[in-house]
Amino acid sequence: MNDNKTAGDAAALRAEIVRLEVIIAALIERAEADGTPGRGEFGISQATILLEDQVHNRTHALKVALGQLEETSRALRESRAELRAIFDLMPNPIAISTPEDETLLGASRSFAEFFGARPEDLAGRKTGPDDLDIWTSVDDRARFLTLIEQGDGIVSGFPLDVRRADGSTAHLVVSGRLIEVDGRKLLLKEFHDVTEATRQANQLRKLAEHDALTGLPNRLLVYDRLRQALASARRGRWQLAVCYLDLDNFKSVNDEYGHRAGDLVLKEAAMRLTRVVRASDTVGRLGGDEFVLLLLDVAGIKECEEIFGRLLQAMANPFGVEEVTVEGVTVSIGFTLFPDDDATPDALLGHADQALYLAKRAGKNKYVRFGP
Repeated sequence: MNDNKTAGDAAALRAEIVRLEVIIAALIERAEADGTPGRGEFGISQATILLEDQVHNRTHALKVALGQLEETSRALRESRAELRAIFDLMPNPIAISTPEDETLLGASRSFAEFFGARPEDLAGRKTGPDDLDIWTSVDDRARFLTLIEQGDGIVSGFPLDVRRADGSTAHLVVSGRLIEVDGRKLLLKEFHDVTEATRQANQLRKLAEHDALTGLPNRLLVYDRLRQALASARRGRWQLAVCYLDLDNFKSVNDEYGHRAGDLVLKEAAMRLTRVVRASDTVGRLGGDEFVLLLLDVAGIKECEEIFGRLLQAMANPFGVEEVTVEGVTVSIGFTLFPDDDATPDALLGHADQALYLAKRAGKNKYVRFGP
């Protein structure tokens, strides 16, 4: 029941009661002024008495109706207070809005706090870019409403990024349901904040896919990127260089300066490799002093040789390790070129490894291409 309508009905009943009580008072005053009625005035007096009785009855009925209305209104207020309390006690943010333009009709305290506002300040506000602007992507809102329509008014587990009042982005999972109130369709949404869980999952994924010492992609991620690169190279008909690298004379660093110095050399070597290649390429560490390069969309052997020349030069420079200059660490490179070498990911890495072995045998600090 609408509060404004209830208040209006009660006011109208009170006004009618007051009007009838005025009529009753006027009828009584007239009857008393007449004194003893004559024969001709008897009918008028009887009519006055009857009218007064009817007015009394009408007034009593109106007072009963007013009491019932006030009781209904009180029960409604208590019921709404209970619902408001339950609404505010819900731990996850909840909001009720119009589905067509996302105008908020109600919001839980947790929803308001999440977006840095008070519940009473959110009523009538819109969530779109022209008002609260909580959607980081208008396409997300369109997809959410489409899923609501396709799911018979229900959608669950919709991933959504939203913008908070402080400008930060939160990762949510939202569920929604269309409900009908007084013949009007409304949208009820519940939000689950998974920002911290997403951060932890991303951190775990990074730990699982990256080398702890250098931060480079590890064997798992290198294989995954190699599979993706091969698929793209086949579709785009471009060349892919798969390269196996090994640091020359690295064992002597560990023997002479210790494993900490060896770790610092590996970290510096990883940075030098990354600086030489393009951002679209992949530099990975398989373990020990073994690295992998995936050079995407190369323009044949000539471009590969230019890149390898820069790599050999970069790695030949001395390494400064804790006030000690380490010299003599170079790099050997074996590589193969797809689609000339049209093989599986495992075979391509194996071919590059075979070419690396030949580079080592040929005196190190050089590159060799795989050939049948």
